[in-house]
Amino acid sequence: MGLWIGSAIMADTTSLRSSAGSTAGVQTLQTRVKDLEHHIGRLSLMNQALWELLRERAHLTDDQLLEKAHEIDMRDGIEDGAISNAPLKCPTCGRVSNSRHWKCLYCGQQFEKPVMG
Repeated sequence: MGLWIGSAIMADTTSLRSSAGSTAGVQTLQTRVKDLEHHIGRLSLMNQALWELLRERAHLTDDQLLEKAHEIDMRDGIEDGAISNAPLKCPTCGRVSNSRHWKCLYCGQQFEKPVMG
């Protein structure tokens, strides 16, 4: 059993929007919400299991996890509890990398890490 395949929970939102007013459309949306709730529950379970294994075997603390989560959250400069896909331009090579990374994927230049609160 796999952990999660992102495309498995993607929906064709155009067809969902066009049928949302009909009874079938409402049922489709209700089914979709139920499926998404199931996926979120599964991801939560797997994340908790992974964290507990890491905490036990790598001797990490909950505070370290929270600190890392905050660092990742702040990579886009916005404290919103989410990962942004905002592109960052590398000051060394000028290429664009995803804000989820703390270094350039092309030249390895480390980006300035945010100040932790």
